[in-house]
Amino acid sequence: MAAVCMGLIGRDGSDECMQIPELVELTGISRPTLGKVVNALARKKLVKTQRGVGGGVRLVRSVEQVSLYDLCVAFDDPVIECQCSFGFGHCAEEGPCPPGCLCVAQQSKQLEYLKNTSVFDIAEMMLPRLKKAARSAKRAKQNR
Repeated sequence: MAAVCMGLIGRDGSDECMQIPELVELTGISRPTLGKVVNALARKKLVKTQRGVGGGVRLVRSVEQVSLYDLCVAFDDPVIECQCSFGFGHCAEEGPCPPGCLCVAQQSKQLEYLKNTSVFDIAEMMLPRLKKAARSAKRAKQNR
């Protein structure tokens, strides 16, 4: 969710702030949930928030410069740590794991994907789905 939000905030390439209601409309995510995501991103210095007229949220770095790996590091995501499939704990090329352990090779591919995929890439992939989900949520709300 954080990657999608960051990608949407910076996708037009401008340095202008994006309003939370605009993000809510684009994603269909509730305002309170989006507020929590934005606050978490701001605490990690990935976005800046500005109150008042002309306020909103903007990225600290360009959308193409923020990778999924950057987000994982910022939020201490365990996905970037290689855990041994055989139960030896942290996996490494040198260690108790059997030679040629699958988890080391798999981890290398995963890290490559995370480092080479920007939040812009994720937003572009997700935008059609988000628009469809937002339309469905809007219709459901109108039918109540």
